[in-house]
Amino acid sequence: MNFWTKEKLIEAYPYCRLHNMPTEWTGSGLRIWHDEFEQDNMALLRFEGEKRGIVPLHRDKIIDKASALVCSKGHASELVSYGKPIIEVDDTSEVIFAYARYIRSHYNGKVIAVTGSAGKSTTTSMVYEILKDKGASSNLNKANTSWGIGWNLTTFDLDNPYWVVETSLGGGMIRNSSLTIPDIAIVTTIAPVHLTGDETLRDVAFRKSKIFSSMSAGKVAIIYNEIPYFDIFEDMILEKKLKLITVGEGENSNIRIDAESSNCFIINGQRYELSGELLPKHILIDMGMAIAAAVECGESIEDAIEKLKNFKSLEGRGEVFSGKIDFDKNITLIDESYNANPVSMRASLEGFYRMYGGDDKSRLLILGGMTEGGKDSEKYHIELEDVIRKVKPARVILCSAEMKPLWNIIKFDFAGEYYETVEELNKDIKNWIKDGDFIFIKSSHSIGLYKTALMLKSAMN
Repeated sequence: MNFWTKEKLIEAYPYCRLHNMPTEWTGSGLRIWHDEFEQDNMALLRFEGEKRGIVPLHRDKIIDKASALVCSKGHASELVSYGKPIIEVDDTSEVIFAYARYIRSHYNGKVIAVTGSAGKSTTTSMVYEILKDKGASSNLNKANTSWGIGWNLTTFDLDNPYWVVETSLGGGMIRNSSLTIPDIAIVTTIAPVHLTGDETLRDVAFRKSKIFSSMSAGKVAIIYNEIPYFDIFEDMILEKKLKLITVGEGENSNIRIDAESSNCFIINGQRYELSGELLPKHILIDMGMAIAAAVECGESIEDAIEKLKNFKSLEGRGEVFSGKIDFDKNITLIDESYNANPVSMRASLEGFYRMYGGDDKSRLLILGGMTEGGKDSEKYHIELEDVIRKVKPARVILCSAEMKPLWNIIKFDFAGEYYETVEELNKDIKNWIKDGDFIFIKSSHSIGLYKTALMLKSAMN
């Protein structure tokens, strides 16, 4: 059943003018782009000079499914020919937030919000995986800024007992917290990313801690026990009178990860094993966060762990592919190309070695720059030297200007090459691959190593 009615539209955002709107009209939620547009969604349309909405090129793809067309002031007359109900608003950005806040005010289930500089998409997917059989809505792997959170919320099912929301800093964490009003908030970790000027990691901690700002006393905060500037998060949690649950490797963690020789979670003094091959430590920590949230939602520890047994890594975030390229080269590709920062790069490299270490394996690293690291960016890249040496790669390929200082340090110790651009690397990459290679690829998304991963995946048979 569609949630939105003519009366609710006006109640949620009074600054609107409704045209060609039947008395008994209903709609299912707001969409601002054409992909994944569903029957009875309201379509927010973009006009010249505007930043958000479905562009004219794609209108015909969604028009038959749309329950109504949403436009900014003065453009309603341009849409009359479509024969659809029209919602004309003063501010298209504000209407997204207004609709989101309205539907959130009518929701009586639990909202689990997940943020962090690394692992938030994976943790969000894990929480959803555990809770989905009970009924859950989520913005899985998409649209985690204020505007994306906003339109996603308008489409969520009020009958589902759980809403699982990935939340970035985009649009401001205070706003994102006010949109979601979490019952459970998770902070996976923080890293020096999206820094400008003289900003530091402490600034990131302060901004991320604002996810708790809209929470009421007694709600649940789950954080990484070894997170930098733990005190900043703890101060906010104490101020808001939240229940604190920590996940980490320290003895004082509420959920302790023991990754020494197995996939083990220690909870209330009891060991719980996740069977199967060894997993990267950072994946186990993400799982610990998800288990903590699930238990707070009434799941048993055993059931939560069981539901994570078959969890598959997300695209570009640890997916593993095996196959043959050319006629004589069997390879295993670990695709971490979606994004990177100093924390996720180090954790992923350590995880790669945990899974594929050993003198019997040939390891090829293909690493690109970590962008938006602020004034200490060069230092963060150079500091990767020690973890690269721990991995003991047979060959190292570095790409992008950010990686040049690191290459100048390690180039005499490893076979490999430095490439200024992904295009140059891709022309040469097959010459560096040998039969039996375990290939690890990671960089910030803007560097473009996802193109290298895609090329290798496409070449497999």
